[in-house]
Amino acid sequence: MSKEEIIKTIRECAEKLGRSPSLPELRRLGGVTETRITQHFGNMTNALEESGLKAAGPGFEVRVPALLLDWARVARKLGKLPTKEEYEKEGQYSATPFYRNFKRWKKIAESFGNFAKKEKIRGQWLDVLGMLSGKEKQTKYPRRKRTRRGPLLPDRPVYGSPMLLPELAHEPVNEMGVLYVFGMLARFLGFVVHRLQPEFPDCEAMREMAKGQWQRVRIEFEFESRNFLIHRHAPEDCDLIVCWVHNWPECPVQVLELKKVVQTIAAMARDRETPTFKGETRGGERAR
Repeated sequence: MSKEEIIKTIRECAEKLGRSPSLPELRRLGGVTETRITQHFGNMTNALEESGLKAAGPGFEVRVPALLLDWARVARKLGKLPTKEEYEKEGQYSATPFYRNFKRWKKIAESFGNFAKKEKIRGQWLDVLGMLSGKEKQTKYPRRKRTRRGPLLPDRPVYGSPMLLPELAHEPVNEMGVLYVFGMLARFLGFVVHRLQPEFPDCEAMREMAKGQWQRVRIEFEFESRNFLIHRHAPEDCDLIVCWVHNWPECPVQVLELKKVVQTIAAMARDRETPTFKGETRGGERAR
């Protein structure tokens, strides 16, 4: 497309929308790619200005949230904060708009934390927020090497480490404990359970991916994510593994590691950012 044809298309899209189009809208409605915009104008702002429009309004308010939510989606899929190269491989966007909005790649994580708090969606992204707090905690407080203080007594059960949550005194040590913790936190993680069953997969639920956007997910509960492989489950029949410990780095299925979620909740409680479970609404915000 020539420069003149792109300007004409931008104006037609603006007339349809009643405002300046965003780049995704221009691509969807007019078939104009980011490559062509860069080639003829340098960026979308210049293209709009040469078309007699302003780069402002509802068409652009969605841009940064869309970037942050997609970045968080990739972090959730990888089980860690993505590097630029990892995001470009798994994400929907290139690195260019991230650098344009956040200047440095390391600033994205901080920006997502602020965005999740402002939009009251932290409950749906506790696993990703746990990656942020976990990274800070590791930097400030190096983990001490643990040694066993005495032999295990053969005639008594083994408990997990103490937790700060009132509903469960100790960390899970089996799959049943994982199921209980998930049920305890489902509302704060953005899940509504529809069905639990003894056969694979264990659970069918609706998951809130963003404000007002829900999807059906098939869930398998495991104490360790690697047990999914040991049990020979089919990855194509499962959308999410909910576990206590994620020890399968090459896992082809998205993993929700509840241990990190609970650690995040405990850290937020210490900072007096997390209210009690009673009297709460979606996203972990106290009902007024």
